[in-house]
Amino acid sequence: MANKSLNRLFGLAAQKRAEKLIISPAKDELNCFYKLPYGEEAYFKLPKKLETELSNNLRALLKIAPEELMDGKYCKLKNKNYQLNFYLSIIPDRFGEKIIINILKDKKKLMSLTKLGLSVGQKDLIKKYLQKKGGLIVLSSPERQGKSTTLFSLLDEVDKEKRDAYFLGKYPDLEIDGLNYLAEDEINWEWVRQHDTDILALDSENEVDLRQAILAASTGRLVLMTLKAVNPFEALFKLLALDLLKKLILDNLQMITGQSLKPLNRPEKKKTAKNKERREKIGQFEILLLNKKVKNFILENGQNIKSKEFWRSLINLIKET
Repeated sequence: MANKSLNRLFGLAAQKRAEKLIISPAKDELNCFYKLPYGEEAYFKLPKKLETELSNNLRALLKIAPEELMDGKYCKLKNKNYQLNFYLSIIPDRFGEKIIINILKDKKKLMSLTKLGLSVGQKDLIKKYLQKKGGLIVLSSPERQGKSTTLFSLLDEVDKEKRDAYFLGKYPDLEIDGLNYLAEDEINWEWVRQHDTDILALDSENEVDLRQAILAASTGRLVLMTLKAVNPFEALFKLLALDLLKKLILDNLQMITGQSLKPLNRPEKKKTAKNKERREKIGQFEILLLNKKVKNFILENGQNIKSKEFWRSLINLIKET
């Protein structure tokens, strides 16, 4: 029972990306407190009878002597359901031992634009559009093909000392100095609309968020957003199919990128500690820009976006121009 409770506590901490876990004994129960991202908190209780067994199992799991107290011991835990690095403190409390676990965030490494797989020309073009004060940049790819990684690599390129940048959405594995993180909800959307924010980023498949992103871009903000699509043309279709004026969408749309991951042709190597993180895939990118002639074609024929003939003509026009 205690081991199940312990796994439940740590598994929930990993799932919720908790920053801190405190287990403190009360008169008839154990109080459990999680500090979560964005300042949120969560509480629940366990039976008091578990206190000694829980504490002993934790000590055995972390190879700590019985009744040993500590302040900030570095620990690692890993199983099939979670992996946590944290500082552990066990201190005496009124009704027993208080356990404080400060969880260290496992920061994934950001990738440079070159390492993503962008060509020199593509990289220079994207950097040029990142300097613009407003508009929408859409990063599209099929599921699990790297669009979220690309989003954060682009955000890392932005000068966040000169421009206020905000990420709205589920708290990510990647953290960038100077980037502000907000949960994606109507209150925070209202906040960023009312304040002088320069750059907004979203990693979302929500149609409501896509509409909000276009409206935010129309107010002079630069907005970067991911979108699941097999290629930039499907992403464009999803944009044009929104319940918004097509002119509003096209006036604010700056760029759509498409990407997929391709195997790297590397000679086979025996896995060692040195090369275990060696990349096996790299991104393959294409960029769609719409000039005035293309936008006019869409505005004149926008009622036909569900027809094959519309897309054949549009693609031919893009190739020509």
